[in-house]
Amino acid sequence: MAEFRNNEEHWNEFQWEKEIRRDERRISCYFRELPACLDLPGEEEMIFNSLLSQPDLVPTGGNPDSLRYWHHSDEDEDEDFDDPEDAGRRRPGTEIVDEIDRLATEWTVCCASSLRSTLDLHGLGIVCAYGKLLARAADFVDTNPETARGLKISLGKRALADLNELVGALEQLRDLQHSLKSEISLAVELLGHVRERLIDLVEQLRK
Repeated sequence: MAEFRNNEEHWNEFQWEKEIRRDERRISCYFRELPACLDLPGEEEMIFNSLLSQPDLVPTGGNPDSLRYWHHSDEDEDEDFDDPEDAGRRRPGTEIVDEIDRLATEWTVCCASSLRSTLDLHGLGIVCAYGKLLARAADFVDTNPETARGLKISLGKRALADLNELVGALEQLRDLQHSLKSEISLAVELLGHVRERLIDLVEQLRK
């Protein structure tokens, strides 16, 4: 998730939700523009000129230059793991990320070995949905404890929405390929447990 600057600690979950949606529109716009600019001289400049033409994509409280910060804000992300104190600390909910990662791996193996070729695109969509959920859950769990409560709640709610979309896609595929009924039913059941744990964590933040 892109880092937000110039946002106030007193923002509530709904204000953060609006900003996260804005962030997702920026990402969507970036990747829509990328194929037409790929490998061209100054491709980054071309893409950002397109983003800058849409004022609603600029982060709240920011300016057009903040879009460039948004794109490069994750470059030093790996440096966060250099802190030896953080390396051995497991935050509440870390097991959720581990479980989603395990389920995503199992689905990828199942998809590659057992999915009918006519359903490849649907299966790939589920792989992507797992990846999106994994990234969102990691954002929710790994945020520093000092992070604004409203932001953490909003991230948790977004993770729940992504999980529901994933379950819907799995259930649709279960109806399309009955030979995977047991595997998909088990995955849906285990994702239900993940959902319950996410809900618990969000409710704890509301207290």
